[in-house]
This record gives sequence, structure tokens and C-alpha cells, in this order.
Amino acid sequence: MSLQFTQRDERVWDDPGRCPFCGGPVSDGGAGFIDHVEHVPECAERFERWRQQVGGDVPGEWAG
Repeated sequence: MSLQFTQRDERVWDDPGRCPFCGGPVSDGGAGFIDHVEHVPECAERFERWRQQVGGDVPGEWAG
């Protein structure tokens, strides 16, 4: 499978069946996405960076 990574600071959030970082398929926007980032290091890195950026916007601890 060939992944089409977006620019480092770009995300595409309009399709819950696709990873917003690489466009690869995910089974769903919840657990399927988490399974995906556990297997694709580039997406895991970008997801963690995104979580750090929005962490202060989410009251309490991030549950995702």
C-alpha cells in the first residue's frame, strides 16, 4: 500500500474512513484510527504532535 502523506502541518479531516495524516484507509475514525497509528510510525509521530498542540484546548486529560 502506498501512502500519500500530507504536508507536515496539514491534515485532512473530512473522511473518517481515512487517516488525516497519510490518507490511508482506517476501519473507522475511532479504534480503527488508533490501530492505524500503532502500525504507521509517521502517523503516530504526527498524531502525537497534534495531540500536544490541542492538549490545552481540551479540558481535563485527553481520553483518546
